[in-house]
Amino acid sequence: MTDTLSNIEKKRGGKKAPRFSREPPQQRRAMMIEAATRCLSRGGIGGFTVDAICREAGISRGLINHYFDSLDGLLVEVYRASMYKDVNAHIEAAKRRRAENIGWPPEVALAELIKSNFAPRYFSGENLLLWLSLWAEIATNPHLKAAHRELYNAYRGELAEDIAAVAGARGRSVDAPTLARNFIALVDGLWLEWCLDETVLTPEAAEAAGFEIIEAQVGPLR
Repeated sequence: MTDTLSNIEKKRGGKKAPRFSREPPQQRRAMMIEAATRCLSRGGIGGFTVDAICREAGISRGLINHYFDSLDGLLVEVYRASMYKDVNAHIEAAKRRRAENIGWPPEVALAELIKSNFAPRYFSGENLLLWLSLWAEIATNPHLKAAHRELYNAYRGELAEDIAAVAGARGRSVDAPTLARNFIALVDGLWLEWCLDETVLTPEAAEAAGFEIIEAQVGPLR
């Protein structure tokens, strides 16, 4: 997947069509990422092709090539949007509050971050093929692996910082980075169990379990 889209186009004899000009560039880019996400969700990594994405988005090869230099680059953006969009928004908001010294109780910040993991956008059976495809690709794709490491570390770091803030305010000694890692692993495991068999637990029970692993060390958050 490291070949550029333009090279793929040349090899297949594809011709570039005129680029659309009605939508703002950022909106066009988002549209392509959404179309690529749908292709991956329906067909796995085998369905993540230039032709399929162009058909799904109703665009030309030339347009998709203008915004993404390779399928790897587009796949990374799908990963960011699918798994970390809301989390990154939370991280940026938390950093802004700290920089501006906004008096937001650390318990509220931590509780909101915990809840975000169980929002229907993420904790959804419809995401099973999408997430499994991305996780499998991370193991062998260096570009996606690097993006995963960056995003995961940023997420785990923010979660650990929120955990430490609550623990510190309450005079508790907690290994925040380890607790953050364990929480993330718990969420992934609960989501997978629920996707495979919905009788095992409910999303509400999964959220409760997420709170419990944190609360066991920092105290009540709800």
